[in-house]
Amino acid sequence: MRTRLGFLLLSAGLVIAASPLCARISSAAILHMLDTDNDASVDNAEARKAAITLFDRLDTDNDGTLDANELRGRVSEQEIVAGNQQHNKTLTKDDYLALVDERFKAADANHDGKLDIQELSSLSGDAVVKLLVLRIVV
Repeated sequence: MRTRLGFLLLSAGLVIAASPLCARISSAAILHMLDTDNDASVDNAEARKAAITLFDRLDTDNDGTLDANELRGRVSEQEIVAGNQQHNKTLTKDDYLALVDERFKAADANHDGKLDIQELSSLSGDAVVKLLVLRIVV
């Protein structure tokens, strides 16, 4: 009994200790993944392309919409309701892309139409990255 409890506590400790390593992708790695034209920034077209790919991957029931379960914390329920034409609890691909555009604009601090590594590293940048990159959302 004691051995089982010790093993359980050790396992839980290892999972907790490893979680930050799994949950975090560096801003440089994110930039490298999204920057398809290699100009050291992500423009809106690159962001939208990544968003479409992620939307299709998250749409596990293939119904053309994402609900709160499929979004896995990337978007709040209030944002889901406010961000869709039907005012229900799902986002269509167009709704999702509109949210990407909104978050992209908020993250573009210097208003040049591109996100550089500093902008991607900001809180606003992290909000848009959640809609572009499949990673563990904490």
